[in-house]
Amino acid sequence: MLVTLPTLARWKSRTGHRVMAGLLGVALAGCSTLPAPPTQTTASTATQQRIQRLQARQPFALEAKLAVQYAGKGYTARLEWQHDAQEDTMRIFSPLGQQVALIHRTPQTVTLTDQSGKQHTAADVASLTERLLGWRLPLSGLSQWILGAPHRDSPFQANYLENGAPASLTQDQWQITYDDYQQTALNGALEQLPYTTRLQQQDVRLKLVIQHW
Repeated sequence: MLVTLPTLARWKSRTGHRVMAGLLGVALAGCSTLPAPPTQTTASTATQQRIQRLQARQPFALEAKLAVQYAGKGYTARLEWQHDAQEDTMRIFSPLGQQVALIHRTPQTVTLTDQSGKQHTAADVASLTERLLGWRLPLSGLSQWILGAPHRDSPFQANYLENGAPASLTQDQWQITYDDYQQTALNGALEQLPYTTRLQQQDVRLKLVIQHW
């Protein structure tokens, strides 16, 4: 069921008003799914090799649809994301195509520019989005999770599909599930990459659907 959202008067900052108002859409309804395919918790040799390839901090560029559910509200947006080991640039657009936020990460700092042109800085994306929007965007982990791989910096648990790709991951207190793997060219090599990624931490739910790698 599509639900019209209430006003954003209670968001915690004026920037939160501007950015989230730009993202204001309708809550994505849950949809029925097919029975889950069989999985295993032991990583095969092929799985380990795949993880090592994807953890090599490969650059990528993607376009995706983003849905956010937080504190009983839902928002939809489109994003364009360019990533490499030294820099991230993420542009977030409203459903009508207006850019509402630009996030830029360097090794030294993170900057969020809202749709009024005001810039806000922090040491990392998660703390910046939590301060401005009320929920954390886990960009450092997401740059690996979006490829269907854990990052190197903390322990994880996973359930693997027969092809060696994860059906689900748990890392940094985020639960990540995947759907719709497709063979995709990534930096000149073919990889099985997920086209739907869902993340949940407490009452924050994110869903990214790849439109283009």
